[in-house]
Amino acid sequence: MLIGLFGCKETFRREVVFTAAELQAKIAPQFPLTRQGTLAKVVLRAPEVLLKADSPRVSLRTEMEIVPPLGRAYRGMMAFDAGVDYKADKGEFYLVDSRISALDLKEVPGRYQALAHELANQVLSRYLEQLAVYRLDPDDFEESLAKLVLKKVAIEGGRLVLHIGLI
Repeated sequence: MLIGLFGCKETFRREVVFTAAELQAKIAPQFPLTRQGTLAKVVLRAPEVLLKADSPRVSLRTEMEIVPPLGRAYRGMMAFDAGVDYKADKGEFYLVDSRISALDLKEVPGRYQALAHELANQVLSRYLEQLAVYRLDPDDFEESLAKLVLKKVAIEGGRLVLHIGLI
Protein backbone atom coordinates (compact mmCIF):
# COMPACT_ATOMS: atom_id res chain seq x y z
CA MET A 1 0.00 0.00 0.00
CA LEU A 2 2.83 2.42 0.78
CA ILE A 3 4.29 1.86 -2.66
CA GLY A 4 0.95 2.72 -4.21
CA LEU A 5 0.65 5.96 -2.24
CA PHE A 6 4.25 6.88 -2.92
CA GLY A 7 3.70 6.30 -6.63
CA CYS A 8 0.61 8.54 -6.60
CA LYS A 9 2.56 11.40 -5.10
CA GLU A 10 3.45 12.81 -8.51
CA THR A 11 -0.17 12.49 -9.65
CA PHE A 12 -1.37 15.33 -7.44
CA ARG A 13 0.24 18.31 -9.12
CA ARG A 14 -1.63 21.33 -10.25
CA GLU A 15 -0.91 24.64 -11.91
CA VAL A 16 -2.88 27.66 -10.81
CA VAL A 17 -2.57 30.29 -13.55
CA PHE A 18 -3.51 33.97 -13.45
CA THR A 19 -3.28 36.75 -15.99
CA ALA A 20 -2.49 40.26 -14.73
CA ALA A 21 -6.17 41.16 -15.21
CA GLU A 22 -7.30 38.19 -13.10
CA LEU A 23 -4.88 39.10 -10.31
CA GLN A 24 -6.03 42.70 -10.57
CA ALA A 25 -9.64 41.57 -10.06
CA LYS A 26 -8.66 39.60 -6.93
CA ILE A 27 -6.35 42.21 -5.37
CA ALA A 28 -8.12 45.53 -6.14
CA PRO A 29 -11.21 44.91 -3.94
CA GLN A 30 -8.92 44.49 -0.91
CA PHE A 31 -7.70 48.10 -1.23
CA PRO A 32 -7.37 50.78 0.07
CA LEU A 33 -4.74 49.81 2.64
CA THR A 34 -4.50 52.35 5.45
CA ARG A 35 -1.99 52.72 8.27
CA GLN A 36 -2.55 55.37 10.92
CA GLY A 37 0.75 56.21 12.58
CA THR A 38 1.63 58.86 15.11
CA LEU A 39 3.26 61.06 12.46
CA ALA A 40 0.86 60.53 9.58
CA LYS A 41 -1.80 58.37 8.00
CA VAL A 42 -0.71 56.47 4.88
CA VAL A 43 -3.23 55.25 2.32
CA LEU A 44 -2.50 53.00 -0.66
CA ARG A 45 -5.26 52.74 -3.26
CA ALA A 46 -5.97 51.87 -6.89
CA PRO A 47 -3.45 49.02 -7.28
CA GLU A 48 -2.34 48.06 -10.77
CA VAL A 49 -0.88 44.57 -11.21
CA LEU A 50 2.06 44.15 -13.58
CA LEU A 51 3.65 40.81 -14.47
CA LYS A 52 7.22 41.05 -15.69
CA ALA A 53 8.61 38.19 -17.78
CA ASP A 54 11.30 36.04 -16.19
CA SER A 55 10.44 37.15 -12.66
CA PRO A 56 8.90 35.01 -9.91
CA ARG A 57 7.59 38.20 -8.27
CA VAL A 58 4.36 40.13 -8.81
CA SER A 59 4.78 43.87 -9.41
CA LEU A 60 2.21 46.45 -8.37
CA ARG A 61 1.84 50.17 -8.74
CA THR A 62 -0.45 52.09 -6.38
CA GLU A 63 -1.54 55.60 -5.64
CA MET A 64 -0.18 56.72 -2.29
CA GLU A 65 -1.39 59.44 0.04
CA ILE A 66 0.34 60.66 3.21
CA VAL A 67 -1.84 62.72 5.53
CA PRO A 68 -0.06 64.40 8.48
CA PRO A 69 -2.17 65.34 11.54
CA LEU A 70 -1.84 69.01 10.60
CA GLY A 71 -1.38 70.37 7.14
CA ARG A 72 -2.21 69.14 3.70
CA ALA A 73 -2.15 65.64 2.23
CA TYR A 74 0.69 64.58 -0.08
CA ARG A 75 -0.12 62.36 -3.05
CA GLY A 76 2.05 60.33 -5.35
CA MET A 77 2.74 56.87 -6.75
CA MET A 78 4.53 53.84 -5.38
CA ALA A 79 5.77 50.77 -7.25
CA PHE A 80 6.74 47.58 -5.47
CA ASP A 81 7.06 43.89 -6.05
CA ALA A 82 6.34 40.89 -3.86
CA GLY A 83 6.93 37.18 -3.79
CA VAL A 84 4.12 34.64 -3.61
CA ASP A 85 3.76 32.28 -0.65
CA TYR A 86 1.34 29.45 -0.03
CA LYS A 87 -0.18 28.66 3.37
CA ALA A 88 -1.20 25.02 3.14
CA ASP A 89 -3.25 25.09 6.36
CA LYS A 90 -5.54 27.74 4.85
CA GLY A 91 -5.19 26.76 1.18
CA GLU A 92 -4.41 30.39 0.34
CA PHE A 93 -1.77 32.26 -1.65
CA TYR A 94 -0.35 35.53 -0.31
CA LEU A 95 2.00 38.28 -1.46
CA VAL A 96 5.09 38.35 0.79
CA ASP A 97 8.53 39.93 1.07
CA SER A 98 7.51 43.22 -0.55
CA ARG A 99 10.18 45.59 -1.86
CA ILE A 100 9.58 49.18 -2.91
CA SER A 101 11.13 49.83 -6.31
CA ALA A 102 9.95 53.42 -6.81
CA LEU A 103 8.36 56.09 -4.68
CA ASP A 104 7.28 59.30 -6.40
CA LEU A 105 6.19 61.86 -3.83
CA LYS A 106 7.53 65.06 -5.34
CA GLU A 107 5.37 67.24 -3.10
CA VAL A 108 6.95 65.82 0.08
CA PRO A 109 9.85 68.00 1.24
CA GLY A 110 13.26 66.36 0.77
CA ARG A 111 13.92 66.03 4.50
CA TYR A 112 10.77 63.88 4.84
CA GLN A 113 11.34 61.57 1.84
CA ALA A 114 13.07 58.89 3.97
CA LEU A 115 10.21 59.02 6.48
CA ALA A 116 7.66 58.66 3.67
CA HIS A 117 9.56 55.62 2.39
CA GLU A 118 9.56 54.07 5.87
CA LEU A 119 5.83 54.71 6.31
CA ALA A 120 5.15 53.03 2.96
CA ASN A 121 7.24 50.03 4.03
CA GLN A 122 5.25 49.77 7.26
CA VAL A 123 1.96 49.66 5.38
CA LEU A 124 3.26 46.96 3.03
CA SER A 125 4.78 44.80 5.76
CA ARG A 126 1.76 45.07 8.01
CA TYR A 127 -1.09 44.57 5.57
CA LEU A 128 0.11 43.07 2.32
CA GLU A 129 0.88 39.64 3.78
CA GLN A 130 -2.70 39.44 5.09
CA LEU A 131 -4.25 39.78 1.63
CA ALA A 132 -5.15 36.43 0.12
CA VAL A 133 -4.55 36.47 -3.64
CA TYR A 134 -6.23 33.11 -4.22
CA ARG A 135 -7.99 30.45 -2.15
CA LEU A 136 -8.01 26.83 -3.24
CA ASP A 137 -11.47 25.39 -3.79
CA PRO A 138 -12.28 22.96 -0.94
CA ASP A 139 -14.85 21.24 -3.18
CA ASP A 140 -12.16 20.36 -5.75
CA PHE A 141 -10.58 17.03 -4.74
CA GLU A 142 -7.07 17.89 -5.90
CA GLU A 143 -7.18 21.36 -4.38
CA SER A 144 -8.56 20.12 -1.08
CA LEU A 145 -5.66 17.82 -0.29
CA ALA A 146 -4.22 19.04 2.99
CA LYS A 147 -0.56 18.46 2.12
CA LEU A 148 -0.35 20.60 -0.99
CA VAL A 149 2.72 22.80 -1.12
CA LEU A 150 3.97 25.49 -3.42
CA LYS A 151 6.66 23.97 -5.65
CA LYS A 152 7.46 26.85 -8.00
CA VAL A 153 6.34 30.37 -8.86
CA ALA A 154 6.98 31.71 -12.35
CA ILE A 155 5.80 34.37 -14.76
CA GLU A 156 5.33 32.62 -18.07
CA GLY A 157 3.87 34.28 -21.15
CA GLY A 158 2.53 37.22 -19.16
CA ARG A 159 0.77 34.97 -16.64
CA LEU A 160 1.54 34.10 -13.03
CA VAL A 161 1.91 30.32 -12.78
CA LEU A 162 1.84 28.66 -9.35
CA HIS A 163 2.94 25.02 -9.34
CA ILE A 164 1.53 23.12 -6.36
CA GLY A 165 1.76 19.47 -5.38
CA LEU A 166 2.06 16.99 -2.53
CA ILE A 167 4.89 17.10 -0.03
